[in-house]
Amino acid sequence: MENKITQLDRVRQRIEEVGFVDNFWAIENYILRLGAVVFDLRKEGMVLKGAFGKELGKDPSQWKNYYYTLQKPIIQEPLL
Repeated sequence: MENKITQLDRVRQRIEEVGFVDNFWAIENYILRLGAVVFDLRKEGMVLKGAFGKELGKDPSQWKNYYYTLQKPIIQEPLL
């Protein structure tokens, strides 16, 4: 049986690696309902802030991209 990674897992992994996810990355990775995935991540306790690239001071070519940035570091539960 094939191990498939879910959209939720792919977005979580991207945010953990680079600290943000944007709509163009999501579309390139066939995640068309990024808002729904972000909603689920917030339910899990991840604190994300959404803003356009222009509001975040990004390069003008990235102004129309919508970014979700991680606001609090992810706290791993200690292993017992």
